[in-house]
Amino acid sequence: MRRTFATATGWTAFIFAVYVFLGFRPAPPQTIGEGEVCFKCRRVITNAKLAAEIMDRNLPTKYKTPGCMAAYAAHHPSGKARYYVTDFVSGGLIEAERAFFVPVVVNDKTNERDYRAYYSHGMADIAAQVGGSQVLRWDDLVGRARAKA
Repeated sequence: MRRTFATATGWTAFIFAVYVFLGFRPAPPQTIGEGEVCFKCRRVITNAKLAAEIMDRNLPTKYKTPGCMAAYAAHHPSGKARYYVTDFVSGGLIEAERAFFVPVVVNDKTNERDYRAYYSHGMADIAAQVGGSQVLRWDDLVGRARAKA
């Protein structure tokens, strides 16, 4: 009887510890859908492969492009916020600090320029060669946004 009680208590404590550990992990970001509204510029996100997101205390804010998010981050720095961008190839969210960015024209009619994010440095290099530009990192985008202001 004691052995069964000790075993049950041990398993209960283990399961409780697992739930506590999983409960304190930050919420994973979800993909950004077309039709959502940018938190900074209030424009509708029309291309989800260019979208970005900031998770601040597990509250997501969506952005039309990485450049729009970088402009917001440059003027509202936060040590606790987590920055995510959409990988142009896979469509999944990746951490902005790990992404490689390539400047591109996102709208031919207005000649609006912004950035595509890539998880793979090789894919970013190829896109930069095709577009005649250079590969940038997240710190470069935030620095450029600070310089514009």
